[in-house]
Amino acid sequence: VNLLVRFYDPSGGAIRIGGTDLRNLSEADLRQKIAVVSQQPHLFCATVRENLLLSKPNAGAAELQAALAAARLDDFLACLPDGLDTWIGEAGRLLSAGQARRLAVARAILRDAPIWVLDEPTEGLDRQTERELVASLQKVTIGRTVLWITHRLVGMEDLDEVLVMENGRVAGLGSHAALLARSPRYASWCARMR
Repeated sequence: VNLLVRFYDPSGGAIRIGGTDLRNLSEADLRQKIAVVSQQPHLFCATVRENLLLSKPNAGAAELQAALAAARLDDFLACLPDGLDTWIGEAGRLLSAGQARRLAVARAILRDAPIWVLDEPTEGLDRQTERELVASLQKVTIGRTVLWITHRLVGMEDLDEVLVMENGRVAGLGSHAALLARSPRYASWCARMR
């Protein structure tokens, strides 16, 4: 992920998007092409609205509401004293970890980039909210390239390809169904998530 977003450049070879080496893209172009939701999203000491507008400064209230609904934060927003104009504190400290992650997901939804990197987007969520968020993300990312990094194997059956990593090495690659059939370890991990 750090290579993809150019926190580092590869020591050998190249990473290409549409045939273009990432090193030939400006930082602004790269940020337009890739939306990243990290495990610990950076939130600013500002309001919900201001944190969302970082992704799309000209977004109207309806767009912000739709992004929050898709990120499964609409019920939470309805409970906030000032709605979109509620202050979230330094680094979003007035939000739970799950709420902070979903606010970062809402920012990604607003950015509407062709490539998404989602690093543990459902961590800290209860199972029902997790399922709802996974279903919502699968809808909003149709037609996009998504790199979904997770230990929580929810919704794997809907992914085109699953890459299983174990101890820093590739331990399996294929569709969810293929991995269930040929990888007892993957099958046991999936069974635990039910």
